[in-house]
Amino acid sequence: MIRSIISVVSGYLAFSIAVLILWLAFGYGPKDVPPTNFLIFSIFCEAIISAGCGYLTALIAQRRERLHAGILAAIFVIVGLGSLIFKTNQYPYWVALSIIIINAPCALLGGYIRQNTKKKI
Repeated sequence: MIRSIISVVSGYLAFSIAVLILWLAFGYGPKDVPPTNFLIFSIFCEAIISAGCGYLTALIAQRRERLHAGILAAIFVIVGLGSLIFKTNQYPYWVALSIIIINAPCALLGGYIRQNTKKKI
């Protein structure tokens, strides 16, 4: 049970830290609203990061990999829905939708990849 919690928390923290580093590297802070071209670039990078974090979550869990990656994906959906409903920031709506439509499935993909590669190793 503890390993499960640690795996999901680690996956989400890794995602948050990686995205923060990405934004800071390009001169944007968490409260900034960058231009559209950077937001599109960031969404592309976040898709890759999400898959990596889904993989990391599954790797740490060591069992029921897709379930744990699915929990991470569910957290992405909740965060995206929260951003849409409560409009907690000044980003365009499509940014919050991208969390739901892109990041969540990519996290699932990472867990799926981990589960399938684990069998071959």
